[in-house]
Amino acid sequence: MKNIAIVGINTEVGKTIVATLFAEVLDAHYWKPVQCGTPCDLEWVQNYIGERCYHSSFSFKTPRSPHLAARNEGIRIDAKSLHPPKHNGFLIIEGTGGILAPLNETETWADAATYWDAHWVLVHRHYLGSLNHFLLTIEVMKQRKASLLGIVFNGEGDAATEQMLIQKANSRCLGKLAWEKQFTKLRIQEIANSWKPTIRSALGV
Repeated sequence: MKNIAIVGINTEVGKTIVATLFAEVLDAHYWKPVQCGTPCDLEWVQNYIGERCYHSSFSFKTPRSPHLAARNEGIRIDAKSLHPPKHNGFLIIEGTGGILAPLNETETWADAATYWDAHWVLVHRHYLGSLNHFLLTIEVMKQRKASLLGIVFNGEGDAATEQMLIQKANSRCLGKLAWEKQFTKLRIQEIANSWKPTIRSALGV
C-alpha cells in the first residue's frame, strides 16, 4: 500500500502536524480530500514540505462538519467521488474531523477511506474523554477491517495508559508529540528524523 490515511479520534487532535511529519519521513505527497473552514490546512503543510501537495477535492469556507459545510454551499459530497490523485511514491491523506464525521446524510469519512487501499494511522490527543473516543474509533476500524499501521500520541499522557491503548488496538506506537508553541521547519525535520526508523520499519521500506 502506498496510501496512508491519517485519521483522528476527534477533531483538533493534530492530524495536520502528523500528516506533515509522515510526508517528511517518506518524502511523500499530501492530500486532504475535504477542507472545512480557514485557514486552509494545505497552506500550513506547504510551508513545510513545499509543492508536494495536492488541492482538496472539496474546499468549504464554513468551519463545520463536512455534510453541513457542503450543504451551506449547495453541494453534496459522495464518498466514491473522493479519488486519491495519481502519484508516485507514498501519498499521505488527511481526514476531516473524527473517523465518523459525516460526508452526507448516509456516508461518513470512514466510508470514503475504505475505497483507498490505505494503511491507517490513528492520532490520539490526551484530553478528558479521549480514552472513550479512542476505543470507539478502534471498534469502528475493527468492524471495517482497516489496516492500522500504528498510533501517534499527541501531548503528555500517562505511559501505562498509552500502553493499554496500544494493546487494545493490537498495534504499535509510531511516534509521540510533545506540546510546542510553534513548529519551525527545522523542528519538523528533527521530529521526522527521530520517527523515521520506526515508521519505515512498520512499512517494511
